Amino acid sequence: MPPRKKPHSSSKKLNSNQPSQPSKFGIQHFFERHSQNVAHSQKITSQTSDSKTDVSNSLNHGDDSNVGRSDSKDAAAAATAQKSESRVLLVSDAVLASENPKVPQGNDAGCSSLSTTPENLIAACGNTGDDLSNDLSPEFSKLASLKRFKFSPGMLIKQSQDDGTTNDEITWKISPVNERLQAVSKQLPETIRVLANSSRLSSLRIRQCSRNKTSSVKPGNFEQLSSPNPKPSERSTSSLNKTGLKRLNPKDEMEPNGAIDSSSGSRVANSQSPFQTPPSMSYCDKIANDVAACNEATEHPILRPHKKALLELLDQVEDVIAVDTVAPSIDLEEDSSELRGRNGNTLTTRFDSAAMKVPKKIPDTVMKTSPCDFLVLEVTEKCELADASGVKRSYKVLRLLNEQSGEERAVYLWEDWFDSIIAPGDTVNVIGEFDDQGRCHIDHDNNFVILHPDILVSGTRVAGHLTCPRRSVLDERLKSNEQSISALIGTLLHQVFQAGLIEEAPTVAFLEEVSRTVLQKSMENVYACGANEKDIHITMNEAVPKILHWITIFKSPMGSKAPNVEFRSEDGPRKVSISEVIDIEEMAWAPKYGLKGMIDASVRVNIMSNYSKCAENVMPLEFKTGKVPAGQSSMEHCAQVILYTLLMSERYHKHVGYGLLYYLQSDQTQGIRVQRSDLVGLIMRRNELANNILKASTAQLLPPMLQIPNVCKGCRHLDVCTIYHKMQNGSKETSGLGVLFDSHTDHLKASHGIFFQHWERLIDLEAKETEIVKRGVWHSRSAEKNQMSTCLSSIVLSTLDDEPHCTFEKDNRICYRFVRQDMPSLCLKASNDGSSNTASITDMDSSLRVGDYVILSTDSGHLTLASGIISDLSSLHISVSFSKRLRLPGSTSSTEAHDLMKQVWRIDKDEFMTSFAVMRFNLVQLFLQGEQNAHLRKLIVDLAAPRFDGGCIFSQDPAISYIWSEKNLNDDQRRAIIKILTAKDYALILGMPGTGKTSTMVHAVKALLMRGVSILLTSYTNTAVDNLLIKLKSQNIDFIRIGRINAVHEDVRSHCFSELNIQSVEDIRLRLDQVKVVAVTCLGITSPLLVNKKFDICIMDEAGQTTLPVSLGPLMFASTFVLVGDHYQLPPLVQSTEARENGLGISLFCRLSEAHPQAISALQSQYRMCRDIMELSNALIYGDRLRCGSAETANAKLELSSSKLCSSWLKEVLNPCKPVIFVCTDLVPAYETRDHKIVNNPTEASIVAEVTKGLLDGGIKGNEVGIITPYNAQASIIRLAINIASVEVHTIDKYQGRDKDCILVSFVRSSENPKSCTTSLLGDWHRINVAITRAKKKLIMVGSRKTLSKVPLLKLLIKKVEEQSGILSVRRNDITPK
Repeated sequence: MPPRKKPHSSSKKLNSNQPSQPSKFGIQHFFERHSQNVAHSQKITSQTSDSKTDVSNSLNHGDDSNVGRSDSKDAAAAATAQKSESRVLLVSDAVLASENPKVPQGNDAGCSSLSTTPENLIAACGNTGDDLSNDLSPEFSKLASLKRFKFSPGMLIKQSQDDGTTNDEITWKISPVNERLQAVSKQLPETIRVLANSSRLSSLRIRQCSRNKTSSVKPGNFEQLSSPNPKPSERSTSSLNKTGLKRLNPKDEMEPNGAIDSSSGSRVANSQSPFQTPPSMSYCDKIANDVAACNEATEHPILRPHKKALLELLDQVEDVIAVDTVAPSIDLEEDSSELRGRNGNTLTTRFDSAAMKVPKKIPDTVMKTSPCDFLVLEVTEKCELADASGVKRSYKVLRLLNEQSGEERAVYLWEDWFDSIIAPGDTVNVIGEFDDQGRCHIDHDNNFVILHPDILVSGTRVAGHLTCPRRSVLDERLKSNEQSISALIGTLLHQVFQAGLIEEAPTVAFLEEVSRTVLQKSMENVYACGANEKDIHITMNEAVPKILHWITIFKSPMGSKAPNVEFRSEDGPRKVSISEVIDIEEMAWAPKYGLKGMIDASVRVNIMSNYSKCAENVMPLEFKTGKVPAGQSSMEHCAQVILYTLLMSERYHKHVGYGLLYYLQSDQTQGIRVQRSDLVGLIMRRNELANNILKASTAQLLPPMLQIPNVCKGCRHLDVCTIYHKMQNGSKETSGLGVLFDSHTDHLKASHGIFFQHWERLIDLEAKETEIVKRGVWHSRSAEKNQMSTCLSSIVLSTLDDEPHCTFEKDNRICYRFVRQDMPSLCLKASNDGSSNTASITDMDSSLRVGDYVILSTDSGHLTLASGIISDLSSLHISVSFSKRLRLPGSTSSTEAHDLMKQVWRIDKDEFMTSFAVMRFNLVQLFLQGEQNAHLRKLIVDLAAPRFDGGCIFSQDPAISYIWSEKNLNDDQRRAIIKILTAKDYALILGMPGTGKTSTMVHAVKALLMRGVSILLTSYTNTAVDNLLIKLKSQNIDFIRIGRINAVHEDVRSHCFSELNIQSVEDIRLRLDQVKVVAVTCLGITSPLLVNKKFDICIMDEAGQTTLPVSLGPLMFASTFVLVGDHYQLPPLVQSTEARENGLGISLFCRLSEAHPQAISALQSQYRMCRDIMELSNALIYGDRLRCGSAETANAKLELSSSKLCSSWLKEVLNPCKPVIFVCTDLVPAYETRDHKIVNNPTEASIVAEVTKGLLDGGIKGNEVGIITPYNAQASIIRLAINIASVEVHTIDKYQGRDKDCILVSFVRSSENPKSCTTSLLGDWHRINVAITRAKKKLIMVGSRKTLSKVPLLKLLIKKVEEQSGILSVRRNDITPK
């Protein structure tokens, strides 16, 4: 259920759901509020679905032919007067159209978006009584009542229209709001600063296409542009970057006359690449329609890093947004051009020639090719005379902006490139040189343009895109645990082949031993395939002689016996010899081309031609286990190799023009010679795939179905593909599959489509936020790196005896140790001695943890080297396990170690995209056919009431008897376990702070085992899973732990399969049948051990912190489930503001507890906090439902020795008789400091350090003291201030589920102007609840009462502390100088 939005929400208010009255913080209020929201959201959902249906129908059945039409009279006049033809897509034409993403159907379609002026927008937002629905799209009508509307930079500039002229004109002029913008821009990102500075430039008039309602052009005689209309958000983004920038020169641009430099490429005359899309098969127009039809497109990727800043900026200036009198416009030179569609029909358009001006002279430093990306400002279609016969050829002109330098460029797309799907607002990388006029020509022979280069797609995906674009996108977006015997054998033989390649003198015995070893390591996958390991071993050994023979002849020295390979060259077959195997499974990322891949083998090959000329070449070697295929499959394999040559060219900084392709079964080797025509076709296909992936993630639109039943019915994605089509209002007619489609989708209802589309959109919104971090691997600036909690930068390899510090692990992996670049030599020695503690790395409060997948890359050049797994993490070092030795491209065996040691590295977490792929797959699985899936849909989507066993409970039930006889359980815990035992569908256990929910779960497991029930235990984090397992182990309960061994707690590693002596599939089967309890994380459910596995019940811990899509995965394995959590503590961590506002932060636990409170059993007796601390949480959150479980807990006090003297204020703070103290800093004062968006408070840190010292001097152990703060930056300076390793300093999020005898809380925020210090972190009652419920005996809070009282929840907290006489004000002279 999405939370209700306030009419005037803002980025500063997104998390501040606190009520205005203190009395409304009780648990009863939240139950009432949630139940009201359920009814309210049902109304909203109904209205929204109706609106979406109307829009969808109008788009599917409306007449799009009048998009881009021109007035017929103007067309006739212009046709006689103009010689050149052009058609232009202007970003600025559609700035305000971002508020109206749908194009209304009817005669006004061509002008509706442009006629929406800022005056109309403000009126729509401020006066909901006006009848605007007739003029606006359904989406805009729906949003018109909201005061907050989507921010568009176009709102900062004024628009006027001269309706008295034949050609409508729009004049853009900066309004006075920019003066305010200039004042605040110093603290905002560079993009905002560019906007503010450019606001002082002169106004600009842009001529737009005629928007008369009538047109003489018939609908069937005009094709849409191959470049789709820009998405609304892309338009606004582009206009943001466009304001006041340098213009292009029309005189230099208009007639290039074919003057194209062909020196950079070799022309293959009259050659047609198999990878190119013939014009008759181009689906550019269809894509254009799809984009125009999309109403869900969110902000363009370029805007994402600045989204929050833009919202904050809007909050500061929205009160001065106004429409002022328009100043007279300045006339600019204009051109009227004839426009001809590709079908030959002539149209007329007016376009401003100033839009294509190029600077006369550009500095040489700027003209050099650089890795920067360009923003597309404008796309224009043109025609020119190709020869004297009058034949015309079309080309496109892209007006680009270098966002780093502010310079503009012009790119010309000729021939095949004309069909490129590029629209204003897109990001492109141009591979080629610009001339001194800022122009670059891209054609069949010269240069490349890469669309959305930040989207790295694998060569395998691009090759698969040749057959079915939809399948490639689904492969990219979904991750399942699908297993295939043929794929497994192929993977195993790859490893055998690679082992033979790197062995100096391989033998049959050696390869057979490798075969046995790799099969043993993959026994879990063999089990998942349902295969017999003996059969697979026989198959592998049969391939060994062929592999050995190939390696022997190809690695032999060049001579008469060297094998001949055909490279498609005029010289015929060539003799080849592999002189060196440079690397195997080489991980290659090339952001320049928007490609990535894992190359089977990188080899150095000697090639001899018929003329006895020998040349050495570096090339990729691709290994295929099957026969040489025919047709499409063969083309896909060649495409892979060709794309790998591009990756290697970029990685090794040299031209790679050849590749080898070996087919094992047919024992044939093909040589691949890279031709320019092939590269052009593949790059264009890569661009199409990137565009499809972006469209799927922003608009939830997939490429069309293949509509070939014979092919589709054998596709592994058939179920998923048909469900997606059905959810997007598809039918058996549009699918092309007929009854096959209906048989896969008949079970779906309209409500399922609404649920599916809503949650998939939320997943995509969250994924976009994390993509920013992933792009930072190769694009982030050094100033930004240290702000990412998911990466460690500026680290170097630790050395041992002048060699990289690495160790060999038992599974043949190699572990390297890294330390900070600026680490003192003393600390470095401690790190190498292994004497460091287990805290997180100093000054880097990173979210990286042991067991995380990471990517290692160079810190400067962003060369991606390898992926690995964190095996150890301390305050002084981080150790990462890799599958092979690290080696920089170009290094030799003698220089390898030195090259590694002199590099500065960075490590980035690489688990984000995988988790989102699992989330999407979970969501799709919910809607598959099957009894279990239908049962879950009924409970989760339809919110059917859960069922429980009624009547009397028989005492002869051993489980019930055990529960009543167990003395260690209180009444709440007994009721909770009985709730679990009687549940037929699900039960919800509300575990309030300190109520012993883990112990309750242990007893519940024991009771369930007495019934012979199989149990799946799960949680989002490894820590939560292992905490439960450690307690089960103490009760002598056997279990299986599934997961990466490095991420598992050492006390339970002996229960992992990797630690067991598993020799066969039968051993796995016996172990799984023998043990009733299996534990795995929510994202670990893709393990092959769980394929086809079913359980009687699934118990999920930390369910209140787990998003709904993640929760779905484990629930698929059981008929009944139990969710354990507390949705009044931390909700799921959601980075995207929009996703959080729309409900991604609402867990499944919260959703079900709101719908059916009768399913909840609450644990209310807590054994952690003393009475005074508990009363704070009761007053703020739980409405006096919490109670102390014993008198000992209620009266617990901190025991301090008074051996050392301390100041009077510190004695008062440490007084054991006052369990709760608030240290007020208003009299100091202790103001916060801010650097960009980093907030900290050094004075508070000093106070916390002094109090910590007093606690330790008083005899309190360091591991019993914890320090909590909402901000990472504050945690870092506190660590430096106390410099005590045993005292844990963390943010609130990292302390959930933990406790200490004494907790210190630093609130940080303090200002002379408290109004400016309101923050979502301090206003989030979930986080405050966690912060104040971690202490057992003493809670010490430090902050500004004046500032914090501006937050209603904290005002209530301070009032409650004051009632306990716990307020203590300190002065400047009280604090010991540091």
